[in-house]
Amino acid sequence: MVNNIKKEQKANILKNLKDIKMSKLKIKMDITTLDMIISFLYKDSVLRTRKTMNNIMKLMNSLDYRIYENDDNEPYIMSRIWIIQKTLEARLIEGFANDDMIKQYCFDHPDCDEYKKEILEDALKHGAKITHDESKYLIKQIDDRLNFGYTITLKEIFMELLNRLDEGDFRSYKAISEDLYQIASSVINIKRSTSSLGADQTFSLQDEIFQTVIPDALNRLKDRNRIFITGIRRWNTILSPGYMSKRLYTYLAFPGGGKSQILLKTALDVRKYNTRIQTKNPDKRPAVLFITMENSIEETVERIFNMTASNDDIRNYTEKQVIKKLKTEGGLTLTEKNNIDIIIQYYDNRSIDTNDLYGIIQDLEDEGIETVMLILDYVKRIRPAEKGESEKIELKNITNELKSLANYFDIPVVTAQQLNRVAASVVDAAIQAKKEDVTRLVGRDGIAGAWEIIENSDFVCILNQEVKMDTGDMFMTFKLLKRRYRSAEESEKLRKLDMLKLFSIILSNCGKLSIMIIY
Repeated sequence: MVNNIKKEQKANILKNLKDIKMSKLKIKMDITTLDMIISFLYKDSVLRTRKTMNNIMKLMNSLDYRIYENDDNEPYIMSRIWIIQKTLEARLIEGFANDDMIKQYCFDHPDCDEYKKEILEDALKHGAKITHDESKYLIKQIDDRLNFGYTITLKEIFMELLNRLDEGDFRSYKAISEDLYQIASSVINIKRSTSSLGADQTFSLQDEIFQTVIPDALNRLKDRNRIFITGIRRWNTILSPGYMSKRLYTYLAFPGGGKSQILLKTALDVRKYNTRIQTKNPDKRPAVLFITMENSIEETVERIFNMTASNDDIRNYTEKQVIKKLKTEGGLTLTEKNNIDIIIQYYDNRSIDTNDLYGIIQDLEDEGIETVMLILDYVKRIRPAEKGESEKIELKNITNELKSLANYFDIPVVTAQQLNRVAASVVDAAIQAKKEDVTRLVGRDGIAGAWEIIENSDFVCILNQEVKMDTGDMFMTFKLLKRRYRSAEESEKLRKLDMLKLFSIILSNCGKLSIMIIY
């Protein structure tokens, strides 16, 4: 019990709740379910992933077997549990893959009696092949029971914290609040971590799976609802062929270097150029969710006004004039032809973590709104759900969690991060030497938490505002660092663009700012 856990152990638990040792579970496993697990371990090879088998092992090892003491079926149940445990031991620890070798491994064990041999032989010779759908159902049952086990354990820790709260046994209000928050956050994390199945993402040459997965994958790749284009044709080529669902896009820039601008332009472009987008749920209306912890709502409104309606100072207009210009000239009104909303929410720096994003998106769903893209301004201003020992680890956790969110909701996630002092010193030295095209000089060592951010992102691009020496014109310069999922056709297009070296495009909806793209 928690009362017997030392304080330092409790503190460690609160830091690493996903690694806690579960309490013994008073869950009865029936013979039918156990036979299905045995069939799954020997007959199925598609969904039998290492994670799935690890979850089964965790569950088997966490069961309180005392509940079978007065059960007439106890010897039949325990024999099957033993077979499952030994089979998993052979596969996970010994590395066996051949069914006959695994069977022999079980038979050679001194605890293997004739009844266990009979069960295993019967399963291998006469047991029915478990279907794909049956496997999915079984895995879901395992995951649910495992998740329940973690929840029971967390309940004990939670009750201990509540007792401390009642008794005033805590260092500060902040300390107890953070502990309680960690418990709540961990319930969500554990739910995701114990899930063995993704969104039916299984590929196999087995005809049953093959005939289903290929058409589905092809339809998804061709589905224009999963691709969001911008107002720049060549930029769409680089994005290949636009922002795509389940991918994480990260822009890198200096402070004041255009991060917020490109993120806001992305939101406006999605609305303006993607009117064909349909929601997964036809009863909900689509929206781009823009989470900012950088600029306030009034700052964002001012920028939207200048990007869509007028270059003039917004303060020179009345409320009615601003609203009219945004609706008429900016096109910012919901219509039957274009019902894509832009929802902008401001939060103080580090006031929310990545888990809160799930709640925000789900709250919008309850209001009849489906988030089709998440834009976050920016990485360093949000907390990770899983704390890290350093800023570098936290940046890694944040981008990893954002990628998971993109997969979970099947949407693109677009964000940004600041370049570091190494990059700044390189650029400053080049400018002092009166060089142009200085963004080309910035490499991966100029990114805070570079490798972690690059590793977790599907697309990484450096932004920088530069001035052309002879004319004084300002340019937004892009340098592509990473892009996954590039087809041969797309690579050829980029090769041809590379021959151009640099090109400029005037943005009609971004004032007089030009863009230079570097490969």
